[in-house]
Amino acid sequence: MTEGFRLDLGLIGYEDAFAVQDRIVFGRVRRGLPPVVVLQENHPVFTIGRGATRENILAPPETLQRLGISVVKVNRGGDITYHGPGQLIASPVLRLEEIGLNANEYMHSLEDLLIELLNGYGVAAEKKELYPGVWWNGRKIAAVGIAVRRGVAFHGFSLNLKLDCAPFELINPCGVPQMPVVSLHQILDNPPDFESVKRDLCAAVERRYRHRLRDITRSELERMEAS
Repeated sequence: MTEGFRLDLGLIGYEDAFAVQDRIVFGRVRRGLPPVVVLQENHPVFTIGRGATRENILAPPETLQRLGISVVKVNRGGDITYHGPGQLIASPVLRLEEIGLNANEYMHSLEDLLIELLNGYGVAAEKKELYPGVWWNGRKIAAVGIAVRRGVAFHGFSLNLKLDCAPFELINPCGVPQMPVVSLHQILDNPPDFESVKRDLCAAVERRYRHRLRDITRSELERMEAS
């Protein structure tokens, strides 16, 4: 198994978190940095993928300002989605050659990983033809979107754990009007806590992509990048 790291950024602004991820991608591409799985929660934000526009935001700017929701254009695939507290975002920064997958295969393997994870909690999750992500009972519980730079995949997925889903009503999620969205705490009477899901998720990443992950802090990673 390849040695790698788990970096937990906690609750953080999306742009700050992406700056960290971008440095990790650079380190993987140029300097041989080991694999890193970045975990985070974000302050409320709508992120818009490559090639998408703001047309799928249904609320006026003053409403977003009142609700404290920012809007950020990002370089992943996909259209628009929402991130906020109570949602776990995981961004495995992996070299596709090392895991033996192309970009499309890798994206679908992330869906499979999430389905396996949710099945372990007793949630019958599934894929939906033509729509990336993971679904339960016709409602979307996880979004998937990746980007690839010189063979290194980044971004990843967001899993709704204890998320207020109301902001999704202000957009056409993934460009689809009236897409129903659900959070794990709405499905289970006793959902697993955040730390348990993080632990189970990283164990699933280790098994599926053959990477052994150890915890690293942001300051430790920065020192490694500088060396």
